[in-house]
Order: sequence, then C-alpha cells, then structure tokens
Amino acid sequence: MRNGLRILLLAGFTSCAFARQPDCKDIQIFESKLPIYPPIARAAHMKGVFHFSVIVYPDGHSDVRFVDGPSKGAFQVFGVSGHDFLESRRYGWVTGGKQQPCIYTAEIEYRMLPEEVSSPNNFMRVTDLDLGHTLVEVKATLPTVNTSVSTIR
Repeated sequence: MRNGLRILLLAGFTSCAFARQPDCKDIQIFESKLPIYPPIARAAHMKGVFHFSVIVYPDGHSDVRFVDGPSKGAFQVFGVSGHDFLESRRYGWVTGGKQQPCIYTAEIEYRMLPEEVSSPNNFMRVTDLDLGHTLVEVKATLPTVNTSVSTIR
C-alpha cells in the first residue's frame, strides 16, 4: 500500500514538473520599434548580454520581465532599453484558431564594433537572429572637432 502511494505521488510530482506553457514556435513578430543603445553606455564603451522572460498573450501583447545580466549602476540603462524594446513588439500566430499564452526567453546582446570599422558616428546595426536573440551593435562615438570656431581679438 505504501509503495503504491509513493509511486502515485512520484508520478504526480513528475507530471507537475513537466507541465509548462506552450513554446512560441508558431509566433511571428508583426510590429516592433528599434532598440536603443543608450547614449551614456555608448560613450562609456559599455556592452553586455541581457535575458528577459517574455509571455505572449493571444491578443498579441506581451509581459516582459528582466531575468539575467549586469543590472547594477550604469548597466541599468540596458535593462530599461531592452525591456522597452521587447514590450514594443506585437505578435501574431502563424496558425489560426484559439491560442494559449506562450513563454520564451529573449536575449539582447549589446556590443561595440571594433575601431577599424569605417562607419559614421551614428551607425547602429540591429540583427534579429531569431525570436529569442537580438544583436544591437554600434560604433564607439568619436569626439568631433569644430574647426569653424574663430577667435575674437
């Protein structure tokens, strides 16, 4: 009797452990704003990888929560920027019918391009590698010199 109860409890706990929300394999992004590489982070040559948990609801809106990444001090600007970017997305399902909310982990990687890359100061490249990974690259801001300043005598 006790062994039967143990097996029943173990089976119940195992099925609870595997119960999860559906994955977002049939999700498509229909609308999104561009992410922002925070100017203060760019000027300070800061970079980092940030993870967010995204729950997508049947009406296409999402709930975004910060999960992992540098989050102290000046790095907070990346967390805010990434959160705003992911929350701006509007989703839809490729397959029709009634859908259930799904969850995925989004990774946003902010990085600086090497100095030898020849591009203007305002250069930014955004690459969506897949639903869960976005790469945001910028060139370090170079100081500008104003040569048109005249001296007053």
